[in-house]
Amino acid sequence: MPKPDQPRFGVLETIAQQHDTRRDFDGVLARYTARIVCPRVRGQRVIEAGCSTGVVTEHLVAVARELHVVEGSQIYADVVRALCPTITSMTCALFNDYQPVEPAEAVVAAGVLHHLNDPVSELKQMATWVVPGGSIHITVPNMTSLHRRLGVAMALNESVYDTSPRNRQFAQPGRYDAERLARDIAAAGLEIVDRCGFFLKPFPHDIMNRIELPEPVLAGLFELGVQLPELATQLYVEARTSVARTAPDRP
Repeated sequence: MPKPDQPRFGVLETIAQQHDTRRDFDGVLARYTARIVCPRVRGQRVIEAGCSTGVVTEHLVAVARELHVVEGSQIYADVVRALCPTITSMTCALFNDYQPVEPAEAVVAAGVLHHLNDPVSELKQMATWVVPGGSIHITVPNMTSLHRRLGVAMALNESVYDTSPRNRQFAQPGRYDAERLARDIAAAGLEIVDRCGFFLKPFPHDIMNRIELPEPVLAGLFELGVQLPELATQLYVEARTSVARTAPDRP
């Protein structure tokens, strides 16, 4: 068994100590992520790769036949285990160290790829968690989003791909647009079968956190992101493994 990546565990615990999705605009985006993903995994055996404080998890557990969660932070794992006691299993591990007892039909990797130093390698690992022809449901922040373009227009940034203070704070090396995401998915040997953008976020998180928007406005912003994917703040992809893929050897 590989040795645990102690520095990476430390980074994840540091993030968990300072970030509660439910107290941040991330919580709004997580709710709308669930709106995209949950209908696509209803009735399936699902592995959630990374759960944070469980906003997506509590929606998944209501629709999945089984829900297995793998989370790199013990803090987040404990919070979500208490929040969602009906999840089938919770494993505190890094993705590259995890292998399920039985393969799932779907993996949900919501808001995780941009945190990874080698997302292609970890996508390949996630592909071993599912049955041949199984799906990985992926969401990532979109670098061509409206609020990133606004930052460039205001001369706050030179490029929409610039590293923001939030990127540094939460250890987010990845910078995805639709093309870059498709490239990493293809490099992992996966096929895109569905994709969209969602949620038009006009301002950065620090401003959105100070604005009280009623639910109909949030729902409208969600729909505008679907209609205008290049400007949406989130990208969604369903990536499918090969039906002919050989299952990994079991120890």
